[in-house]
Amino acid sequence: MSAPARPANFPHTATRQLHCACCGRPFVRPSTRGPAPLYCSVDCQKQMRVRTRVWSQRDDAPFGLRRAS
Repeated sequence: MSAPARPANFPHTATRQLHCACCGRPFVRPSTRGPAPLYCSVDCQKQMRVRTRVWSQRDDAPFGLRRAS
């Protein structure tokens, strides 16, 4: 007995819908090369860099997460 065929409407890995780690919006991976992107736009990448920097500078940040100034 052969394995069932994949349905025709099943998206290929390169076009599988992802969700942005910043805003949660769905987006499509633009390329099969390299790791899958985490963010849907440059704006979200910038926003997450800012959030990470601010969170790491908080006084109540857990040990090891504070950045050297």
